[in-house]
Amino acid sequence: MGRPVRFAAAIAAASVVALLVGCTVGGEPSAQPSPTPAEEPGGGAGGGAPSTIDPEVQALLDEAAAAQVEAHALGSLLGEIRIDDDVVAQVALGEAVGGEPVAIDGRFRNGAVAITYVSVVMLRLAEQGVLDLDEPIARWLPDLRDADTVTPRMLANMTAGYHDYVGDPAFEDALAADPFREWTNEDLIEVSLSEPRLFPAGENWDYSHADYVVLGEVLEAASGEPLAELIAREILDPLGLERTVASEEPSIPAPVVHAFTAERGVWEDSTYWNPSWTLPEGAVQTSSIGDIAASFDAIVGRGELLDADSYDALIAPDLVGFGEPLDGCRACMTLVPEFSYGLGTFLSLDWVMQTPLFGGYASAVATLPAERTEDGRSVTIAVAVTYTEDSFEEWDGALVNWGEDLVRRLTADLVPESPAAQPRG
Repeated sequence: MGRPVRFAAAIAAASVVALLVGCTVGGEPSAQPSPTPAEEPGGGAGGGAPSTIDPEVQALLDEAAAAQVEAHALGSLLGEIRIDDDVVAQVALGEAVGGEPVAIDGRFRNGAVAITYVSVVMLRLAEQGVLDLDEPIARWLPDLRDADTVTPRMLANMTAGYHDYVGDPAFEDALAADPFREWTNEDLIEVSLSEPRLFPAGENWDYSHADYVVLGEVLEAASGEPLAELIAREILDPLGLERTVASEEPSIPAPVVHAFTAERGVWEDSTYWNPSWTLPEGAVQTSSIGDIAASFDAIVGRGELLDADSYDALIAPDLVGFGEPLDGCRACMTLVPEFSYGLGTFLSLDWVMQTPLFGGYASAVATLPAERTEDGRSVTIAVAVTYTEDSFEEWDGALVNWGEDLVRRLTADLVPESPAAQPRG
């Protein structure tokens, strides 16, 4: 199984490096028992298939999902494909826990998907005149170091330069020692500020969780409202995302998709590890595969909730060619078409993505916006997986997000003329 790993750093590095040119897929997997479907293929939350199911797309998803579960010994896999907001395929394979079949509406941690929500809230507040994307954040956080040179836009596109606390040795040791510990925004910002910035604000690109923790503080200070309420009012309620909730506790509403991991050197249940370190307070959420797909198809695929300029800023590859590798910076790089960044969105050629991976949960959502398709219809693919002890030969390195791997392959199957960057292997 390998030695205990600095698990947050390993996962963060995997999510960035793998996306640069596609996932690195390991050697030939050993055969595993066939997956047990949680419902009949295409089954909805109530056990019946949506009337919009496309038999050809459903068959494609069923086959690909079953192969992924078998190849990588996955504990469960949830998937949904939408075309122009219609659910055309769904799948639920494997177990939630203890032999209980996983439900298509099972709840799990959506991680970085909420980063996109935070950026959308920022853009909506800018449209309402509450804040200016290019005004120094010293207006709202006057006591924060370097606030006079950092703007909301820099925080959202990861060019602010605040040291990422994920990867900090002391933080990693504390997280591994007690994964149930609650971390506040103040705790996380303190860890970030314990190290000097690696580059001046706006002069390089670095995936930094600290940037979004600071952005959450800015949005609350500018609006006078808690971030959870902002996200609910501006995104969840308008889109009817009833299965997406924020919580200050590590609880997950039923039906729970349980997660397991060996990131600390022992195989253990990680379902209720405290995820408060991952995002700003109010953006730490649980969700369902349907809500994740629906939100991306609406926001990214069809430009709902935002005006034209804000929508373009969310998904435009303006940073392609920007940034450079820097000694001492794990994720500093020159952004390329295969891997670039918008405002809270990963960009892979024409596709817009998020790929959360932490604490035994791995998922991905990718959307091809309607304006980038030949027929003017958006395409969204969402997959979430959990692992078994046999999913990796070694748990002490950068783990592969097998949900992302499948999503990328499905982009090529569904839109062969315009796929996302493909996994190696």
